[in-house]
Amino acid sequence: MSSESSGPPWEAYNPDGSIHMGGVPDRLLDHPEMQRRGITLGYAMHPGFVFASVPAEGQQFVVKVLDLNTEELSIYERLLQADKPRNHTIPCDIYREGHPLLIMPLLIPLRSLVFRKCLTLRRLLHIFEELAEGVEFLHEQHIAHLDICPNNVLAALDEHVSEHPNRGLACERTYIIDFDTSRQLALGPGDQHAITLPPTQVPPPDDLTCFDPYSWDIYCLGRVYEMAIRAFSSRNKYSPRLARWCARWLMGEERGCRTVCRCRPTARTVRYVLSVLRLVAPAVEVCERLYDRYFVRPS
Repeated sequence: MSSESSGPPWEAYNPDGSIHMGGVPDRLLDHPEMQRRGITLGYAMHPGFVFASVPAEGQQFVVKVLDLNTEELSIYERLLQADKPRNHTIPCDIYREGHPLLIMPLLIPLRSLVFRKCLTLRRLLHIFEELAEGVEFLHEQHIAHLDICPNNVLAALDEHVSEHPNRGLACERTYIIDFDTSRQLALGPGDQHAITLPPTQVPPPDDLTCFDPYSWDIYCLGRVYEMAIRAFSSRNKYSPRLARWCARWLMGEERGCRTVCRCRPTARTVRYVLSVLRLVAPAVEVCERLYDRYFVRPS
């Protein structure tokens, strides 16, 4: 039996002693902090590491068992103390008695926000700008996320704000999560040379293993934009060319840079450009839709 202070994975077991991949370990079900908060965990989102509340009315939470062999705990400690409007860290608590746990509201994935709430190109570009703002803030702190992907971007809706009234959640705001492979670096964007990438959910182009970490975040952000465009297009029956250009711009033309990467823009440049594009987005959308209607044959 693992001690209460030992690190993940915290595994659940079936009666026959085999590992229950979707289960919640007894040490979390009976954990004093879960009891105190009235949190009933029902299933594993990432077996051994991340667990979610039983679906029910009222507050729902996610609990992550922090791995002390990573920099995630110290990164969250820094980010949660940074009360800045450009900080897109999810409001959460760190439980420090025994093994550290991260306790956060259960929100929806980015694709659900886009599909349910994003009806115009301008709104889509606003989401893009918000995400660039969040990445820019991380990079200003010399933090490279290194695993930006659709699974690691969440959003809050009205019901989440109502369920967690004292959390500081904002309706339809995006939040960046999961810093278990992230790095705190001595140098910032424009100075940092390539590093060896950790395991990532986004496959690197050309099977490369070394990247400028800040540039890698921008490449991954472009891939997130691609996912959001697919959700937007499915919802609105319109695939915006301007948004697709933005995603391609972020992904850039990879040249395998071993020093400071110049293949793609910085997060700050992305945010500035998107703030301008949002102003012209309504006119662009009208033109694109008219072009599609009169000049593009259905496939």
